[in-house]
Amino acid sequence: MSIQVIAVASESGVPIFSRKRGNCENPQFSTIASLHGINMFTKCHKLSIVNTHVDNGKILWKEYCKSITLIGITTGGLECDLELLLTIVHDVMVFCIGKKDLETLKNIDQIKRDLRQCYTMLDYLLESLDTQSVPQKSILPDLIQSILCPQAQHLQPVLDHYAQKVTGRWACLSIHGHLVATSSDFHELDFREAKLLMLLAAAQDGAPLRETAVFLPQMSPNVAFRAVTCKLLADVYVLVMCGATPALSEIDEIVLQCWETSTHIIKEAKLVHPRNFPLSINFEPCVLGLLVININKRRCVFSRHLHLPNQKTRGMSGVYKTDILRTFFITTARDLTTELKMKDNEIKDCTFGLGAMTETYWCSEYHKCHAMRSGELMCCALYAATVPTHTMRLLTKQILKDISTSKEVFW
Repeated sequence: MSIQVIAVASESGVPIFSRKRGNCENPQFSTIASLHGINMFTKCHKLSIVNTHVDNGKILWKEYCKSITLIGITTGGLECDLELLLTIVHDVMVFCIGKKDLETLKNIDQIKRDLRQCYTMLDYLLESLDTQSVPQKSILPDLIQSILCPQAQHLQPVLDHYAQKVTGRWACLSIHGHLVATSSDFHELDFREAKLLMLLAAAQDGAPLRETAVFLPQMSPNVAFRAVTCKLLADVYVLVMCGATPALSEIDEIVLQCWETSTHIIKEAKLVHPRNFPLSINFEPCVLGLLVININKRRCVFSRHLHLPNQKTRGMSGVYKTDILRTFFITTARDLTTELKMKDNEIKDCTFGLGAMTETYWCSEYHKCHAMRSGELMCCALYAATVPTHTMRLLTKQILKDISTSKEVFW
């Protein structure tokens, strides 16, 4: 399995960057030139390549801002939405240097240097597609991976107070790269922008306090905001968007004032990981893995550690569980969430009708998968192969009910 993303200047064909994940070599200049030449040939004849299949893989070309062409290549039978991936890669580029610089490309060498800051974010993005490892930050590139814990309701007022003290907006707290709590105005951001902020927080490399100029692709693609990320505890970061003031030294003092009394709450929230669901919600031993999606908020919760260490469960590696649930969602269960497949301007007009499909399942010799949607929640569950199909349906329905009615679940 491998995936590569290559960015080239549309007119000149000059390579801008190349990022890869999996068992593949870095593309040579001649290969990049050939790939770009194919795209230019079709454009000259006023044609566009919708999809291209090669031996055990596929290639997709996508042009953005009439100046940048992104090329996505997958091999090894990897199941992923290449068009979606390239759109997110473009969002990351805009997020780091702004849309205006990408449109003009006045100085390609400078653009190359400026885009180096987004490499870590791109690597985390590609990691979410790697079937040979267990991603640490996200298993689905277009959804915000989260932790559901009762402490979230206590952390939101602290985030609001912190954002107010630094004269900022849109604050969020993450643990192990998973979204735990947000300020009350965080919903104002487009879900793609919220995803970018989570990638930024994950890419801080342990820095205790850092400020970064960022552009919001939907809200402000040409005017930069100041994103301030602070490390509260190990693997715990708080991020807020603010203006040029206050200075970092002042923010350091404000962080201490706002968060010192909430340390015990954060430590309690950390204990929920890697289960990622409140301990008050119990799961049957035959449930081997779980992926729950809040469709409206574009957030997902994934867990392969549903049971306590002393509980006996069927042995299955974490990589295997992750790969099965991710592939099941991408190839099958995603059909239950038509809103996630719509274009931005179509999402508001989409309604979930009574005649729409609400369930789907897989059966194999080694495992079974079942997905069910109820309102804005969808659950994909991985079961042992011995579980009868009708029992899967009852268990998934009960899981959705427990999560939707639990007083300890806060999205």
